Parts: sequence; structure tokens; C-alpha cells
Amino acid sequence: MSSINKETMFSNWHTMRWVALSVGIFLAVMAVWYQDAVTGLFSGFFIFQAVTNTGCMVSQSCGVPQTNQPENRSDQDKEIKFTEVK
Repeated sequence: MSSINKETMFSNWHTMRWVALSVGIFLAVMAVWYQDAVTGLFSGFFIFQAVTNTGCMVSQSCGVPQTNQPENRSDQDKEIKFTEVK
């Protein structure tokens, strides 16, 4: 697991990071207001993701990796032959 430093916490604040922080703060207020521990755990989860820039929602780590594909792919140019099965 990577270490969390000041640079990670204070840089690269994009829109989804602000949204996660806002949701976490909102849930924290609701947890205190209704005295609900489960909502408090959810709020801690969202605040942790926002502050540390981790998780799928915040760091865009769930994207599909792009592979290095050559410019001239001959397998795409081949015609596919189908056989009808009855």
C-alpha cells in the first residue's frame, strides 16, 4: 500500500474528489444528527477516499487500461467467415 503524504492530500483536486468530500461531510452531519453509526462509517469511507485520492470514484483507477496496439492491424482487415448451423 502506498504511503499518504502532503502532496497527495493537497494536490490534484478534481471534481469527483470534491463530490466525494461533499458526500462524506453531508453523511457525517446526518450521522451526528440522527446518531447513526452506520452512516458515520459511510461518511468516513467517502472522506477517506477524497482526502487520500484513492478508490474508483476518486482516482479513476477503475478505468480500462489501454494496450499498445500497432497502427497496422492485419487481423481487423480479415473478412470473417460464418457457417450457419441448423
